[in-house]
Amino acid sequence: MNKNYEYYRDFGWDHNPFTLTISPQLMVGYSSQTNKLLSHVFNSHKLALVIGHTGSGKTTLLTWLNDFINNNGNSFQSYYIPKCPETKDDLILLFKTLFGYNIVDGFRFKDLNIQNLSKFLIKKTLRKKSVLLIDEIHETSTEVLEWLRTIDDIVPNLIMVFAGLPSFEKKLETELPTLSMRVTTKTYLDSLKYVETESLIRKRIEDAGGDGLKPLTSDAVKRVFEISGGFPREIIKICDSLIEQSSEKNIPTINETFVDEIFNSSTRVEKPIENYSDAKMQISDKQKKIMDLLNKKPKLTPSEVVENIDEASYKNKNNAIRSVNNILRRMMRDELVVRENLGNSYVYSLSGKAKSIFAEA
Repeated sequence: MNKNYEYYRDFGWDHNPFTLTISPQLMVGYSSQTNKLLSHVFNSHKLALVIGHTGSGKTTLLTWLNDFINNNGNSFQSYYIPKCPETKDDLILLFKTLFGYNIVDGFRFKDLNIQNLSKFLIKKTLRKKSVLLIDEIHETSTEVLEWLRTIDDIVPNLIMVFAGLPSFEKKLETELPTLSMRVTTKTYLDSLKYVETESLIRKRIEDAGGDGLKPLTSDAVKRVFEISGGFPREIIKICDSLIEQSSEKNIPTINETFVDEIFNSSTRVEKPIENYSDAKMQISDKQKKIMDLLNKKPKLTPSEVVENIDEASYKNKNNAIRSVNNILRRMMRDELVVRENLGNSYVYSLSGKAKSIFAEA
């Protein structure tokens, strides 16, 4: 029998509570943001913007809103869109898929194109107001954003909520000021507070059939909060790693000491950096290369880091490993990386703070 499964069963779990699956029913925190967005929708405002760093919970928030609106708003129909199209042709296809394109539509809109798309949407949204919850909006093209602005102007019963990285807000202000001016509701996802972090962990464990925080102690949860900086995705990943390691070592209780053994964490809570440009300026080129690498390939040993970067500036591989080790220690001190004990070696990954700094890169 799988050892992890036996471990789960000992706590009454029927599955691992800490997998990176989107579970809107397990969302915690962000009550002011959800209330603000629900007010936006049910008061029929047009365009809202949700800004958050990588791992802050944008997708969970949008899927929660989608479920809530569809279950509580009789005159509203909500659609969650995980990624906005990048071309106008794909935008047309998206709307045909969402709202349907039947024989009558084929007769009325024989050649559905970007010019008559708004008329098509006006017809499709006559009976119910439609809410588009568009995730990863920062990845779409300027052309599509311009057309969404036009659609927003023309189609009265269409409400849109965009969610993206902080860089998107800056893009709107500098490149698309006319679209930026149409945003009537704006809300930010920073990070969870300690009590919300505890609630997230408790809720996931109880959803799996467990009891409260067990096997984590309150001190362990505090340490998880400190390491993760309160970013939901980081909290889940850290807890998953702790469960895996405690299962391998057959440890029934995860306390603060065990968390320190696995992650060797700092005791100061990481907070999102306010001035991203200044933060980047203080990071050396070598640190930046390592951070870019760990962003793509987390959980690397110093030797594996060396294998993936240019060794030409070092005398030999041993010299490179010693240098990288020193850099990683400094980065750990500055809370840019976290260290985890895997087997007989230490592996390094980006911290929540580092991901905040480079979320807009």
